[in-house]
Amino acid sequence: MSLLSFRACAAAAGVAAITASGIVLAARQAPAVSVFTAEQATAGRAEYAKHCASCHMPDLTGDTEVPPLAGTAFLDTWGTRSTKQLFDYTSEAMPYGAPSLSVESYAAIIAYVLQANGGVAGASALRTSTVARIASVTTITKSPSQ
Repeated sequence: MSLLSFRACAAAAGVAAITASGIVLAARQAPAVSVFTAEQATAGRAEYAKHCASCHMPDLTGDTEVPPLAGTAFLDTWGTRSTKQLFDYTSEAMPYGAPSLSVESYAAIIAYVLQANGGVAGASALRTSTVARIASVTTITKSPSQ
């Protein structure tokens, strides 16, 4: 197989390859599925700050008792689950002890969380019935241990 063929195969397969000159060809990641709008994510940021940041931290990192909502730890937990499962859980259990937000607020917060994990806004709003695998919506990759 020639070097050119190897590069083409590696690029087509979406993997990194080191060329003869030592240059690394970056891995290509499939585009994320869009399941929320920019307006939802913007509204979600404000709702998150008001209702979630005190426990999950302003930067979504959580702490030793509260799980993070961003990064590989979030994806390790939620990556194989759907946006509907995240919506259902959040609307039934959050804020802890008193789920009390509107459907629109929950959808907006989830849109913000998805955006914070590399999700890309699109033309369709996130709804209670939206079903997409979380990992297909984000661009964060799972940790190597998973």
